[in-house]
Amino acid sequence: MSLVFYSGLSVFGQWSGAKPGTNNNLNGGYLLDSGVGFVVGDAGTIVKTTDAGMTWSPLTSGTTNGLHDIYLFNATEGVAVGDQGLILRTIDGGAMWQNVASGVEDALRSVSFSGVNGISAGDSQTILYSTDAGASWQISQSGFFGGGFLGAQMLSSSVGFVGGQNSIFQSLLGASSDGGASWAFQSFYFDKNEGGGTDVFFLDQSTGLVSGTVFDGRGAIARTTDAGVSWSTLFFDQAIQGIDFPQPSSGFAVGAGGRISHSTDAGITWTDQTSGTSANLNDVSFASDALRGIARW
Repeated sequence: MSLVFYSGLSVFGQWSGAKPGTNNNLNGGYLLDSGVGFVVGDAGTIVKTTDAGMTWSPLTSGTTNGLHDIYLFNATEGVAVGDQGLILRTIDGGAMWQNVASGVEDALRSVSFSGVNGISAGDSQTILYSTDAGASWQISQSGFFGGGFLGAQMLSSSVGFVGGQNSIFQSLLGASSDGGASWAFQSFYFDKNEGGGTDVFFLDQSTGLVSGTVFDGRGAIARTTDAGVSWSTLFFDQAIQGIDFPQPSSGFAVGAGGRISHSTDAGITWTDQTSGTSANLNDVSFASDALRGIARW
């Protein structure tokens, strides 16, 4: 059975489980300040909350493809991405979903926007970009042998980042300064050996974090203050799957074994919180108050 874990306003750091009404794995989600949120998962699953994660209602996506991530512009407009290059777009709060041509067949694992400019990234190091709030997409790159990007972030209308793994099992950071049309890449190791990035979040153009796993199953969060030229890395007992910083100093990381960790110093140090589960948590999203958040498996 799948569960969504939510943190509310009443007690900081306390997480509770909520039933989303599906047994399918849940992969990605997005929570707005209004308390409206969407979570997507396997077999075309989309569920919606209007109370910051306490209760959920299923939506009809019109697909059986796995969905991996979603971005919400507001309570009515959003974009979801998934297997076989699938991109879905809603403009009515999720009542209907339009299939948008992506031009690729690889799974898309992540999507992010700043205003109308956005990026989506996935398997085979595929990166797409949009300049019209996801109504249409252009291919920046695709078709690489191996590797891929599990995390994507638009920091501004022009600056974007992707995080993942290259073809020789190194962690890989990509940066764009033109809205995702072109990219510069830097590879690095978490621990002088194979591993891969699972998510990316930059606080500004220089300071950012990439979460991930190393070959022996440990988790890692690498932090840079020079746009990826150098990194300092913290290691964890379990894989880290997702990170989110609702405020510049306050961030959250989730991963295997029910791990939820919180940082109050922009990712320099992390303190564990009690999730109440031993299940693997795939993603995390917080409202900008840094108090209301959702994590899912």
